[in-house]
Amino acid sequence: MSVVLDLVASLLIAGFVLLMGLRLNENIVGSSDASKANLNVQESMVEVVRSIEYDFRKMGYGLMDPKLAIAIADSDHLRFRADMNRDGTIDSVDWYVGPMLTNLPNPHTRVLYRRYNMGTPIPAGLGIAQFKLRYLTEDGAETSVKSQIWIIETTLKIESPYKVQDQVQVDQGYDQMGYAAAFWRQTRLASRNIKRHN
Repeated sequence: MSVVLDLVASLLIAGFVLLMGLRLNENIVGSSDASKANLNVQESMVEVVRSIEYDFRKMGYGLMDPKLAIAIADSDHLRFRADMNRDGTIDSVDWYVGPMLTNLPNPHTRVLYRRYNMGTPIPAGLGIAQFKLRYLTEDGAETSVKSQIWIIETTLKIESPYKVQDQVQVDQGYDQMGYAAAFWRQTRLASRNIKRHN
């Protein structure tokens, strides 16, 4: 009888050890997925920010009158003119967000587009949860007058398409999980070319 009790006790202990191992494996996989999602979001952010900064700094380059550099200045759409290729031809560049993506689990994401010379829009960033532009004068006051814009404050947030496990609080159901996110705000992005106002 004591042998049977020993076998039952050892089976119970083995079962608990197996369950602990499965739980540990689940936490490791969830944490790994969260790390990958965070890395992907941050890498996407870096690429989008590089493109935005490159384009925005060229705004107004090659124009005789820099007050005509900005054609559209909305909170989520900017069109400006500049000689982007240094070929003597004034180009037009648009940055704007498209509609919400409804085919992904994250209902807050959109695509950020860049359009060059009114051609076909090219996706510049996916998973855009926020893209907001604010336009400021030389003194830092907000303005909607295109000829008075000196500074463009850009806010960008990118989120993962799927929810991921929190790396600190691992006991979460899918409903309590959040999206991996990266946030960037450039408060004083200005092109030297549009600062030549008289």
